Amino acid sequence: MQLEEILSELENNTGKFPHQALERAIEEKEAITPFLLTSLSESKDNLEDLFNKPDYLLHLYALFLLAQFKEPLAYPLIVEFFSVPGDMSLNVTGDVVTEDLSRILASVSHGNIDPIKQLIENQEVNEYVKGAALQSLIILVVQGIVSREEIVQYFKELFSLLFANKSSINAAEEADYIWTELAINGSILAPKELHEYIERTFDEDLIEPFFFARDDFDDYLENGSEANLNELRDNPHYSLIEDAISEMKYWACFEINKPSIFMEPEGFSTSSKKAKSKAKKKKNMQKESRRKNRTKKK
Repeated sequence: MQLEEILSELENNTGKFPHQALERAIEEKEAITPFLLTSLSESKDNLEDLFNKPDYLLHLYALFLLAQFKEPLAYPLIVEFFSVPGDMSLNVTGDVVTEDLSRILASVSHGNIDPIKQLIENQEVNEYVKGAALQSLIILVVQGIVSREEIVQYFKELFSLLFANKSSINAAEEADYIWTELAINGSILAPKELHEYIERTFDEDLIEPFFFARDDFDDYLENGSEANLNELRDNPHYSLIEDAISEMKYWACFEINKPSIFMEPEGFSTSSKKAKSKAKKKKNMQKESRRKNRTKKK
């Protein structure tokens, strides 16, 4: 299979997973990388057109393949892609944001967290993208790529920045999601060092209690940061992208009777509402898991 054939196979969804084409793409890593970068660059500049092509998937294959390749040139393109204000980046990538963006960012960052900081601190960026960016920092610590101390210091700065700009942040839709994500990730990373900041978020009712409550924080505090991070080292949600094929092959849109990615709420979904709903469901599952762990300890 020649390069042109590989790209052609990956361009549109037919309802069948293009296993062979992806295998060949990985084999031709050096040759195909420039084309994947170009595809990502063109996609980020034409999101409206991309939204009107429901079966176009090359930009998604590019995200996962470039993450597997640990391609540094993909990093700024991915950050720009997901820096678009509003829901459009979710609309054209669906569940990728809430399921895999954190791992994709960590995979191409090579420990440079400045672009991730830009996503987090840009008030126009979608809140679910910000949440993924926050989690990517925890992944980098779990994987030993960035020191815990560096991220602890940044979280302190971020808490201070957010508190200073609280009025403008709270004016944004679903701002509680950002506070909740920051509190959860901060509790995993450094419950003692960030104790005063996290307690303040509770005191000022900035956290959505359905997804994270004080007793959840108390669990993280009791465990300590080392135990919290150790628990995540075997968690696939906190790993880097190593195999694009295994990451994508079970997406529901590849079921033979479901060729349209717009019609399926699982796997790849282009609806921002569905992505947000899935993010909330995920948080609820995490909360239930913490409750079960707490019951076992007692």
